[in-house]
Amino acid sequence: MTTSETNKQQGFAEGQHVVLRPVLEDDLAALAGLMAENPLEPLPWTLQRLKNKFEDKDEPGLWGKTARHFVIVRHNGEVVGFLKESDDSNRGMHWNELHIKDGLADRDVLGVDTLTAYLAYKQKWHNPLRISFDVLRPETEKATWMVEAGFELELTQERVLFYRGQPEARCLYTWFSEELLNAPAWSEE
Repeated sequence: MTTSETNKQQGFAEGQHVVLRPVLEDDLAALAGLMAENPLEPLPWTLQRLKNKFEDKDEPGLWGKTARHFVIVRHNGEVVGFLKESDDSNRGMHWNELHIKDGLADRDVLGVDTLTAYLAYKQKWHNPLRISFDVLRPETEKATWMVEAGFELELTQERVLFYRGQPEARCLYTWFSEELLNAPAWSEE
């Protein structure tokens, strides 16, 4: 295995089936296709638009101070999805999007494996209070992944996004830390 192939398999989080790592320039074509099929993306992602974002002089590589993109790759290096992370790390809050390539026979397995690996990664380095993922209501398989990985439906916003020409709900699935779950309820005095 060459150094380039090894780098494509190394990442921040590793599951049984996938590795999450920063985006490499070689990933851009696959990533553009994945972003285009994600129903939560408000604008169509073309390869050129993604290259321009990747080459941004202030925050290159789709890796910024408050927003980061991970590619999800199989252990053999095949790009199968992406995870977009936004955070307010001063408060321990993370707001994310996840997409695994449509039509894969093992898509459900990869989705749960990705969430489990990401959650373990976040807990390894610091103590997040909450980690949330947006899911469009018609994406029932993603909702199942969330529940299987320990997330719960926190909020549903009705008719906030258009999907295939129809208004749809955005669902927020959240993992809460023990600290947050055991915090005394706010009281009105």
